[in-house]
Order: sequence, then C-alpha cells, then structure tokens
Amino acid sequence: MTRSQWFGQALGPLIAISSLACNPGPANTAATEAPLRSGALTDFIPAAGLRWMIVGRPAELANTPVLKPLIAELLPTERLDAFARATGVPLPDIPNALAAGFDLSTLYVAETPFENRIIETRFTERLVTGASVESKHPRVRRITGTVGLSPEALLRVDHRFVAFAVGDPAQAKIVELFLLGRLSRSPSALQGTALKGIPAEFAAAPLRFYAPGPFTGEWERGARGLLAGATAIGAMAVPEGDGLRVEVAIVGSYQGVDIGRLSAAWEDLAQSSFGRLTGLDQPITPPRAELPKGHLALEVKIPLRPLFAGLRAAVAADVWEMLGRPVKVPGPTGTGRRR
Repeated sequence: MTRSQWFGQALGPLIAISSLACNPGPANTAATEAPLRSGALTDFIPAAGLRWMIVGRPAELANTPVLKPLIAELLPTERLDAFARATGVPLPDIPNALAAGFDLSTLYVAETPFENRIIETRFTERLVTGASVESKHPRVRRITGTVGLSPEALLRVDHRFVAFAVGDPAQAKIVELFLLGRLSRSPSALQGTALKGIPAEFAAAPLRFYAPGPFTGEWERGARGLLAGATAIGAMAVPEGDGLRVEVAIVGSYQGVDIGRLSAAWEDLAQSSFGRLTGLDQPITPPRAELPKGHLALEVKIPLRPLFAGLRAAVAADVWEMLGRPVKVPGPTGTGRRR
C-alpha cells in the first residue's frame, strides 16, 4: 500500500467517524452507580497493539471561518444532515473524535456531551444478528452484533461518548475497562513508551496523527530511511490564515544525523503525484527541519485551497461510499457510470 493510498484510507475514518449507532435493549447485568474515569478520549485507547491514531476536534474545524467553505465543498451540508439523521451523530457538532487502528480492528470514538440514545438505536437497526447488550454501570452500555459479515460493537456512555469497534468487538470492551478504572496499570495510547516521546504541545492542535514504531516494510524505508530507527512519528495541523501549518516529529536516536535528509524526504512527498495534486509542492513557507532533543522536527505551511481541492479529487468517491451515496466515475467511453 502506498502512502497516498494509506492517506485516503486514513482520511476516510476521520470523515466517517460517525458510523457509530444503536438501540436500547434490556441490560443483562445488574448495574451499580460508581464514579467513571474522566479524561481525554485518548485516555481510553490502549497503547498495546496500537498501529496508528488520528485525533481531531470536528466542531472546531467545522466552525473555523477559513475552513467552512472548503469543508462544505468536500462534505456538503445536506449530506451531513442526512448522515446525522441516519446515524444519530451530528458530525459538525462533535467536540472531539478519534480513529485508532489495530491489527484486527479499527476503533472510532466520538465525544457526545448530549443525549446519545439515538446513536444506540441506529446502531441496533443495522445489525443483522440479535444485539447482545451488557451494562455494568447505569450510564454505560455495550452492544455487540454483526453488520454484514463483520462483528461490530458499540460502547455508549450517556452524555459522554460513544466508541465503535469494527472487526474485533473486544476493543470496545477495553475502552469500557479503562472507563471503569479496571486497567489502571495499563498505559493508554499517549502514555505508552513509544508515543510518550511526541511533543506534548501537539495535543493543542485541532488535528493530529500518531503512529508508534517500530516501522517495517514501506514505512521502514520512508523519510529517506529515517523511519527505520524511529520509535514513533507524530504530526499536527493548525489552520493559519489561508494556509495550514504542519509540524512533524520523528522520535528516535538521531544525534549527528544529517537533517537535510528530512527536508529531502518532504521534497520527495511534495513532488509525488499526491503532493502535486494537493499543492504540497507549492508551500507558503518552505519546509524547515530541526533536531531538537529527542526527535527530528519539520515545519511547513501549505495552502489550504489546493489541499482541499486535491483531497476532494483523491478521496471524494471513497467518502461518499462511506456516507451511502452513489458517485459517478468515468466509464470506458467517458460517459460515466454509477457505483
């Protein structure tokens, strides 16, 4: 899989993070009131087995003036409204959300500081098998079933968040155990050995990406070979004026390394077909590579409009398929066909 293909797949989860939903059923375990663990959404994601994680603040991004018209082109309001009616999740109103990839599953979590029972109803309606419902706390319900051929699970925490696991329902159970305080000795995602080295200030950004090492295969050869010795990689993005400031941190033992390799790695990406499509080859400010203590760092500012236009061209078809809308793609005669 190429990095541009991965980007399209990784973007999909961030845009379709609200494929979360379900319907109340009878709890099969006596529930008792007890304090639930508080914290950021990342505090309920296990470090063990984590392959990548995207974290963002959808409501903040959706209400950023410079981004509003660009997001509307990528995700028209009428489609988001239809999606909210179908799933119970108003994506532009979600304060915080994340998607996390594991070997056998993908986990989506969305903060819902409102009555979220409708999400449970919509989820249950999608199940092709009977819902298995378990509740170990008056405000917490975990529902497991099958959608198509895929086992799925939803954890709903009333007025807090929903966590949706695809592929391995056990991931929803792990989130529940963190919430109930029963995994106090297990590190959460950003407290694990690898990602702990990512600069803490990244958490202030409205959009960020994390991946713990070690990196193998194509990733091992990435960044001019710099990822081969990396223990983690992180990236953050912040809208500034008509541009997007991007910072990348590669954590590892890089004392004495030629930081010019990092600048060259960015240039490789910028000059790729994906880079030219999204305007990475025409940055507002040139990439600046540094070597702070403990990690390699790169900062660059890229123009927003070419970026969104390129993303729209690169992944719009996948996005609409996730949202349930047929899209037209060119046919062999150029007339187009629906899929």
